[in-house]
Amino acid sequence: MEMSPNTVFFVLLPWSLWLLFFLTPITQTTSSAPSSETSLPANTTLLFDSGTPGYNLRNCSCSTAVRDCDEALANSLCQCHTVLRSTLPPAGLREPGTLNVWVKELWVLEELLNSSMVGHLRLSFCGIKSMDSQYLALLGLRTLRIHSAAPQTPYPNQEMTISPSTGVAVKPETLSFDFSSSLHVTFLDVAVLNGLSALKAYSVVGPPAHTLSQHFPHLALPLALPFSATPGDPMDPRKQPLQNLLFTFVY
Repeated sequence: MEMSPNTVFFVLLPWSLWLLFFLTPITQTTSSAPSSETSLPANTTLLFDSGTPGYNLRNCSCSTAVRDCDEALANSLCQCHTVLRSTLPPAGLREPGTLNVWVKELWVLEELLNSSMVGHLRLSFCGIKSMDSQYLALLGLRTLRIHSAAPQTPYPNQEMTISPSTGVAVKPETLSFDFSSSLHVTFLDVAVLNGLSALKAYSVVGPPAHTLSQHFPHLALPLALPFSATPGDPMDPRKQPLQNLLFTFVY
């Protein structure tokens, strides 16, 4: 994970893209729910820092609902096993369904989620020390749900639709964009986990994939470009005839 050397670059990146490309109003946001206590749904995958020496990870399959950040309840009601931090996949996860991640330490985001392909992400901040501003890159993200367990948080629960599902038409007057042949990269500012402000986002359409390095030679995208034109899994852009790039910034 090589995020530290790129911290300044990622802070300036949204404004650089704003100047180079055009704004596309395709992201929708919903305000936070009134209750500060929420539960993850049943039949989902849950990952969280085990708190053991070496900062290993707990991987749980939950068939019943579990209250956010309640690790004791998760260990009791879910089928969980420990994953060594040293064995985490360097290229990120691949989860087309819903992934629930409870976060206490930044390493869980940097080493587990950065460069991952996730369709529906539910992040719950269960830590004590607030998160500093830093960007993660996620591929194919469609919906995002944020929960902050910090006391007196003004926005404890928020949800956002990042991109429409396959087959959903976007109004022509809003955007003319082919989602089926595009790579959608979401840059998420982890400071949103603090719940101090309402979620905001904007999206920009990039140049053809094979020309991106000419415009941004230092942009470390999660996958190498261009990709092969082999038909395959719609969740995996490496198996798609990639034509367009779409960047969404959530902050």
